Amino acid sequence: MIRTRALSVEHPGGIQALRGLDLEVAPGEWVALMGPNGSGKTTLARTLNALQLPTSGTVSVDGLSTAEEAHLPEIRRRVAMVFQHPDDQLVAPTVESEIAFGLENHGVEPGAMRCRVEEVLREFNLQVYRNHPPHLLSGGERQRLAIASAVAVRPRYLVLDEPTALLDPGSRRGLIETMARLWRRHGLTLLQITQSPEEAAEAGRLLILREGRILEDGPPSRVFSGGSRLRRIGLSAPFAAEAAEAAGGSAADALDLERLAGWLTDRFSARRHHPEAPTSGDSEAAPSRLSARRVRHTYRSGLPTPVPALHGVDLEVPGGLITGLLGPGGSGKTTLAQHLNGLLRPTSGQVLLDGRDIWRTGDAAAVRREVGLVFQFPETQLFEETVQEDVAFGPRNHGHDEAESQRRALAALDAVGLPAPEFGSRPPLGLSGGERRRAAIAGVLSIRPSILVLDEPTAGLDRGNRERIAALLTELAGDGHGLVLISHDMDLVAELCGRVTCLDAGRVRWHGDTRQTLDRISASPDPEHPVELPGALQLAVALRHRGWTVPPWMTPAEACGFLRSLRQAEEGRE
Repeated sequence: MIRTRALSVEHPGGIQALRGLDLEVAPGEWVALMGPNGSGKTTLARTLNALQLPTSGTVSVDGLSTAEEAHLPEIRRRVAMVFQHPDDQLVAPTVESEIAFGLENHGVEPGAMRCRVEEVLREFNLQVYRNHPPHLLSGGERQRLAIASAVAVRPRYLVLDEPTALLDPGSRRGLIETMARLWRRHGLTLLQITQSPEEAAEAGRLLILREGRILEDGPPSRVFSGGSRLRRIGLSAPFAAEAAEAAGGSAADALDLERLAGWLTDRFSARRHHPEAPTSGDSEAAPSRLSARRVRHTYRSGLPTPVPALHGVDLEVPGGLITGLLGPGGSGKTTLAQHLNGLLRPTSGQVLLDGRDIWRTGDAAAVRREVGLVFQFPETQLFEETVQEDVAFGPRNHGHDEAESQRRALAALDAVGLPAPEFGSRPPLGLSGGERRRAAIAGVLSIRPSILVLDEPTAGLDRGNRERIAALLTELAGDGHGLVLISHDMDLVAELCGRVTCLDAGRVRWHGDTRQTLDRISASPDPEHPVELPGALQLAVALRHRGWTVPPWMTPAEACGFLRSLRQAEEGRE
């Protein structure tokens, strides 16, 4: 049993992270924890294995108190922690030795250690990477490795801080299935922090944290039934629950799309028909200022054998449009992104800015003034002592005087919802994960690039901040900026992107207008294709299979609007 009593934690600067929190997690439970960014989720997780000690109150694990120094080794053996960012806990030179590292520390006998390493490599689909340095894996692959290393030591409790935020949909499903197996077969107790309501719905119990206090505690079906209450604090219910509510039901009727499609078919037994929405043509956009032409890239340094990452990839980045760059983990998205502002040089091919090869101009700084890159892991670009100074660094580094640099920093912080009076004096690494992501975006915006490449900008953000970033990107595109959005959030892609390019194993597999491309994928089901459809389009497909005639919805607003009108028409006849 994990138990906290009157648990309070205050961070330096008087920031109150947890406020008198009482919690019990029984052995064998699967508990999901949601809350707005900055609500104290990560702080709570860190107190459970004594990485963070209480300012007041108590934490105990199976009767062992974190206040007793002699108990700490045993507590940390029983409670394994997977951090929000995998690089925070990867220390070994290869994937295989990373998994073995924790086993060595716990004194596991060499023969048993080898067997357990092989078992974990298979369980998490990491065999092919056994001799690779972890830092050369994709972000999603590094997250899988961090989780695999924690599971290898066979803890009683596994605490996971946003474990799937950077995984592609297929890897995310695989990881949730793996967690379910661990929970069922081994009785492993899971506490999973997530911003995904669909993931939270898989758990047996859902906690909602706000301002360091537990706001809700109960089965997901009950907690998600308060959809409007959750929206007021910047969270959301699963799309299926919101769609059920639009149709006159509740979260209890549907927390997943298949169940929702069946419930809707029973609810509206007459099979409703709706004219197909007109399919958009290729999105209007200004001519491309930035282009990748037949780009190939092979990683060689530090690897036992060269690893080809890109195979003749083409990409156009027009002004006034958001281009989605999609694909599973390891497909080459981040590698391509780092070519677009000259951080990586193509093995062959060209990257053109205003028609000129960026590697022949001899002015890499000019390229980076025009092409801003927000990294997948924001802490890799946060380094100053305060948030405001970090955001002001870019303009200062590009030659602006101090007054102008500070003006730009203040404007950028306001744009991402981190106003300087509240956040400007904080240390960047003292921010929550979601706040750091927004600070990194502000740091790039302060340079005012004409082209912006964002690698998973909304991963780990709550609904309110996701909507803020979405509005900001829409505004930038409306002002004529060219944007590249790398994201596994297909609802966000469907909402924002005019065009999409999908990579698979370093090659372009799909390209074109977003609505047309996703509709084509939905019409030709392929279990091997690397794109998961938006939830609204998945619902449209499921209803068509049940005899409905509905358009290819792309966004929750489109689907919920139709279901709301259907309910109103039904109620009008009664």
